[in-house]
Amino acid sequence: MTHRLPPAQLRRQLIFSTLFLAGAGYLLYAVFSRPTTSGGAAYAGLCIPMLAILGIAQLNAVFTSVSFDQREIWWTGLLGFRKRFAWSDVANVEVVKKSDRANAPEVVRVTHRVRGAYDLPVLFGLPGTWRDPAFEAKAAHLIATWRAVTAAAESAAADA
Repeated sequence: MTHRLPPAQLRRQLIFSTLFLAGAGYLLYAVFSRPTTSGGAAYAGLCIPMLAILGIAQLNAVFTSVSFDQREIWWTGLLGFRKRFAWSDVANVEVVKKSDRANAPEVVRVTHRVRGAYDLPVLFGLPGTWRDPAFEAKAAHLIATWRAVTAAAESAAADA
């Protein structure tokens, strides 16, 4: 099973990546096309890399995914990092609030026995119009898969 961002969130990522990269391109054009003061060049020198990094990160989010089967869970995150955990190494899978704010998004958190907790990059429930309508079903299926695999492993260990 593989999960990706829903279409509304994909559109949002594409819109913001376009805006950030266009802003970086415009500042780069403005710096090289006309004379600027040293303060303006320093400001552009700080803003151009920041806008470019934000644009690339937003664009890269389009290609993130979370996949799982009966043996393991793996995901690609922003900027291409990959994580892969066997279900036997996962201590907990739960839906939690990202922060204490009332309108904070819900995220699916995977807790590895040794490496700690990780928020999955695609399975999150944003408040309002950006919310994935299938978030609850996706999270429930992931949690049910983890519980079924760990219950089967525990019963096999108890039988042995």
